[in-house]
Amino acid sequence: MLAGRDREIRELLRLIDAGPGRSPRSRTVLLRGGAGIGKTALLASLARLVRPPVRVLWADGTKSEAELPFAGLHQLLHPLLPVPGAVPTRQADALLGAFGVNASPAEPLLVGLAVLALLTEAARHAPLLLLVDDGQWLDTASAAALAFAARRLESVRVSMVLTVPDGEDVPACVAGARELRLGPLPTATARCLLDEYAPRATPSVRKRLLAEAQGNPLALAELPSALSDDQLTGIQALPDQLPLSEGVRQIFYGRVAAYGFPLLLAAAERDGDLPTLLSAAGDEDAAMDQLTGAARAGLITLHGQQVRFRHPLTRSATYQGAAPSRRRAAHRALADALDPGDDRRVWHLAAYATRPDDSLARLLANLADRTRHTGSVTTAVRALRRAATLSSTPAGTARWLVEAAECAWAAAEPTQARALLKDAESLVHAPELRARVARVRGAMLHAGSALTPACDTLMDSARLARSKAPQLAAESLLLAARAAWGANEPAKLTEIADLLAGLALEETRERSQLLHQLRRMAGVPAPTDGPEQPGARSCPPGDEWPTSSCLGPLVWPPLFVPYLLGDGEAGLEGQRRTFESLRAAGAVGAMPVALTSLVAAQLVTGQWADAVALGQQGLTLATDTGQITARCHLQALLAYVAAAQGDSDRCRELAEAALAESVPRRAASAAALARWAQGVNALGSRRPRQAIGPLSEVTTRGGTAEHFMLSGLVLPDLVEALVRVGQTERAAAALGQFEERSDPLNAPSLRAAWHRCRALLATAHDADRHFSDALAAPCTSGFETGRTHLLYGQWLRRHRHITAARRHLHQAVEHFLTVGAVPWTEQANMELRAAGVPDAEPSANGRGLTPRELQIARYAAQGLTNKDIGSRLFLSPRTVGYHLYKIYPKLNITSRRQLSHLALD
Repeated sequence: MLAGRDREIRELLRLIDAGPGRSPRSRTVLLRGGAGIGKTALLASLARLVRPPVRVLWADGTKSEAELPFAGLHQLLHPLLPVPGAVPTRQADALLGAFGVNASPAEPLLVGLAVLALLTEAARHAPLLLLVDDGQWLDTASAAALAFAARRLESVRVSMVLTVPDGEDVPACVAGARELRLGPLPTATARCLLDEYAPRATPSVRKRLLAEAQGNPLALAELPSALSDDQLTGIQALPDQLPLSEGVRQIFYGRVAAYGFPLLLAAAERDGDLPTLLSAAGDEDAAMDQLTGAARAGLITLHGQQVRFRHPLTRSATYQGAAPSRRRAAHRALADALDPGDDRRVWHLAAYATRPDDSLARLLANLADRTRHTGSVTTAVRALRRAATLSSTPAGTARWLVEAAECAWAAAEPTQARALLKDAESLVHAPELRARVARVRGAMLHAGSALTPACDTLMDSARLARSKAPQLAAESLLLAARAAWGANEPAKLTEIADLLAGLALEETRERSQLLHQLRRMAGVPAPTDGPEQPGARSCPPGDEWPTSSCLGPLVWPPLFVPYLLGDGEAGLEGQRRTFESLRAAGAVGAMPVALTSLVAAQLVTGQWADAVALGQQGLTLATDTGQITARCHLQALLAYVAAAQGDSDRCRELAEAALAESVPRRAASAAALARWAQGVNALGSRRPRQAIGPLSEVTTRGGTAEHFMLSGLVLPDLVEALVRVGQTERAAAALGQFEERSDPLNAPSLRAAWHRCRALLATAHDADRHFSDALAAPCTSGFETGRTHLLYGQWLRRHRHITAARRHLHQAVEHFLTVGAVPWTEQANMELRAAGVPDAEPSANGRGLTPRELQIARYAAQGLTNKDIGSRLFLSPRTVGYHLYKIYPKLNITSRRQLSHLALD
């Protein structure tokens, strides 16, 4: 069956009542659809599906034969000739005369009767299915004869399906027939077809091709063939109007040529502003008449003051079918019709220009600067590329090319960014511009998981910029610090901090806090006004965490750093603000990196449903944009959640995928997270001995996944695993390592885990005190609190404090249910059964919603529309509605309004 057309095939078979192995009844069906939508392919598929004894007769309407009487009828009925004796002689003679076989006059009534008799006689031996493609070209005489016969075939096993494109008149033979409209292919099918025709296309090119094709099979097949390899792979930017193959141009342009200059103006003016088009046309009444005619022909729609093409390919064919001089004239006329301050005027002047023009280049650069900060980064790239071609000096060209590369990287177009930098390379001489080139290259190396080279390149950028552009240098150092953190190179953090301290920047609180953080991360005490007090706050409040507002992927701090330095909640709020600002700016290239930190912050603060939903979203973005670093980290973070929630297979799959890419590239932080997930998976499955290996890889000097800071999160789990298998000496050594590396006394968020580890190794009296101290310590993670309750309850039960054990085990279950930690819930319930009570009942939070459903439900409860929710989650409004349809019965509600009354924590 034809891909993506199962529903249409079934509907056709139903209308003619001719499923496989069945005979058609007398039915006539009109199949409508746009050019290239697949009407011919659907007819061919229908012909293949019907089985003997059904006989298929086929005719193709052609423009060249549209004026030849009975040409279509001859093509359709020729297989039934010679005329059998059952057809009366006068009728047979008239039909053969119509076909030019004899000299008899082709009287319309006799020909119609002959067609009826011929089809009736043939249908006595086998059911007939008549298929006529491009019925708009069926000659009038043939259509009349078929119409005469069709009205009298009700009891005869003859059916007819005839195709007609949108906007064409219906032949007489199908007047009043059942109509089936053939629409665009389903999105999934369109994507599969594009995979076949353009396997090398980058995600952004695929997105553009899918948008232009709008589910049109011919366009999906032909559009890629008109693009160069550089355009398909993203090295060269796609033009405003995608080039059309000759086949597509002929199909679409044939219908637009008659509507002249006004339709060309509409194709050149993307906004479709009707007053502007009429003003540019000159003769407004004549232009309106032509546009109205195009609307009647189904080429455009006129809604109020807007002109819209019904299909993007019609617009492209209109524009590309015109001579270059006519296109330039259209842009000049549109520019003259627009106000000087209108951005559209700049675009039309740029399209009209044929020689260097520095003033126009500056207008384009100014336009790019406005759009890049309002979410249209891709538009900024187009403007800056055009500005570079219009510059009269090499320095100006270099500047615009470098700025275009920065925007291309922010728009997640790394291949195009590299090509732009290559074009600019020979023209770049000024230190500041060289620093910007190095910053973009460093950002791309960071995204590709070449973290150490990225750090070195970014530090070179800072050195080039430190005297003339200290702010640029600071931004480069910020990303360099992130690369050094990911590569497990604390010594470089010290060097970065020294470079940052030497920049001629205003002494702000934010800068001093950043220096303090860098030195603490590197293990170097920061200068203070006095001795630091034990337990003192070691990081700034959440609303003062330094974050970057530029469009590049300069997101600070790295994942888990706020938590490790003592303030998980502050880190969460800072990461959320950063992500929202990047999303509002349209900086798709920065979003996967931002999501790694945001997801990590959500994990340690117990917001697991949101973490999983955003993590999946980030993983898709990272894969689509080729950002290996972000992909590895997100895979590892999601593996951790899968381990804690009991999905061992998913954990193994994600962790192994993260390790396969991170270990060879020496992305230590991602490898550490993946090993940690493997260790938690073993602990949750009550296999502590198997947990020791992967956890030790993170915490052992020289281990394949060693990380100087993440070991602070992993060591408590290693201590627990070693205690469970009776290796108390190794556990005590691991505890000492934890205290040395992480200073839990001065990191409030680690203090609970520290007391829990000490309790596992302490004597009876001290253990009780340390467990109590662990529960009294601040801890934002419900999962970690639940684990403390579980271990405390186990200890209490083994020391025969049954009542107290039950209380802590019940609390453990409640905490585990909140985040869906199934294996840990099972462990707590096992202990409860051993303490003589049944399993704890699930809390009100166990609603059965998936992470994505819970996220959508929360947004809907806030009053957001499906469209608003979709824009935040990169889903279509229809998909959001589908999720809500599944959410309501799970929550035992019937309307959106009821969501606001539920606790969706």
